[in-house]
Amino acid sequence: MTEKYLPTPVWNGALNQWEAVDFRRGQRVVSWPEGFDAASLPSPEYSKGDRVQFVRDETCAREGVVRRVLLRGGVYGPMEDQDRAIQRWYLDPENITYIVTARGHDHTIKSWNILGRFVSPERISRILPLHD
Repeated sequence: MTEKYLPTPVWNGALNQWEAVDFRRGQRVVSWPEGFDAASLPSPEYSKGDRVQFVRDETCAREGVVRRVLLRGGVYGPMEDQDRAIQRWYLDPENITYIVTARGHDHTIKSWNILGRFVSPERISRILPLHD
């Protein structure tokens, strides 16, 4: 029986495009499944290097830096066909996962848990002068 595997889409911010990565073989960039158009993938709201505020398990916001942006890939079930797996894993923007480093730890964060880009008060005051 042959393994049903989809490469993991990983966002390349330098090229502003998704790359198909095979994590089974040392994170190598591979080709997309036959007949799949990578232009149909959703665009991420955040990219590598963005400083973001997010909420994880608790109610207080944390600040971190986006290190990687990806969609789901991997082995899919024997009863599922490739088109259905692509539809479920690749094409729904809510499936975008952000790996965010905060306080020395990586966190797997979905977009609905990100409050927005972090802008320091010093940077805001340079743009918009503070009024008394």
